[in-house]
Amino acid sequence: MASKISRRRVLAVACGMLALIGWQPAFAEPQLVRVSIIPIYSVATHFAAEAQGYFAEENITVTTQPVQTGAVGIPGLMSGAFDVLYTNTVSVLTALERGIDLRIVAEAPRIPTSPPDALALFQRKGDTMHTGKDVEGKVIAINAKFTAQWLSIQKWVKVTGGDVSKITYREIPLPSMIDALKTKQVDVAFLLDPYMTAAFADPTLELAAWPSSTSMPGLSSSMWVVSGKLADSKPELIRAYMRAFFKGGKWVNDNLGKKPYNDLVASFTKMPPERLAKMHTVGQVMEINPAAINGVAKVMREFDLLKSDIDVTPKIFR
Repeated sequence: MASKISRRRVLAVACGMLALIGWQPAFAEPQLVRVSIIPIYSVATHFAAEAQGYFAEENITVTTQPVQTGAVGIPGLMSGAFDVLYTNTVSVLTALERGIDLRIVAEAPRIPTSPPDALALFQRKGDTMHTGKDVEGKVIAINAKFTAQWLSIQKWVKVTGGDVSKITYREIPLPSMIDALKTKQVDVAFLLDPYMTAAFADPTLELAAWPSSTSMPGLSSSMWVVSGKLADSKPELIRAYMRAFFKGGKWVNDNLGKKPYNDLVASFTKMPPERLAKMHTVGQVMEINPAAINGVAKVMREFDLLKSDIDVTPKIFR
């Protein structure tokens, strides 16, 4: 009498044979990926991947949590509060030097090699502060000291003939910078969109300079990272997230400046699409360039933000 073989046993044997030849099954249940972002246009790729269903195609669900600055997000990433973090390159390099195990999974738009930039230095109408020499003895509004914003201003002051020891920084939240400039609490303000676009439209203000592309052209500005622990324990989950992410990047690059893109960015920045249409936005970088990141580390060393050379190549997630 032939013995009966259960369906479960047949499936188990089949899966075992597939495992032997290297086949990996898809996630049985949707996998949750918790993502921390700053709600600016640079994170559009993540939202595009979600809106277009690319994460769902990878059997991934995402939650998205905004933070005030990417540097604040690093402790949360390392504690396991979230899995993927968008943050600035300066904060990542600082963390790496301190022994915090981060892995770089993608770069965000780099600093352009010529204007317009994502940030601009503004002054009151009629003022004449166009070089580092001009801002000696002046007060500059930035969002925080010892950040990417601070670093590019420091470098700009130096390369345009100024003495960084002769300027004063005042830390002011980005939404309050224009008011601080107009009420003469500061002499110039380093503005990021959407506030930069608002400043261009204000008849009492005018452009002073493009510090970023003048001082650090082509270098990395921000990136997406995961913890080393997650990268080592769940590499397939991270690869699945990144496959969907870069599909979102292609969608962003194909739709940049068009209505679908502006509507998408408006949905998470809460900005009117008509204002977004006036902004200069840059597409998703589709590869990681270690030289662009290591170049930032060299500038950081120049201004004592790092004490040693850093090569990020071993920290790029593969």
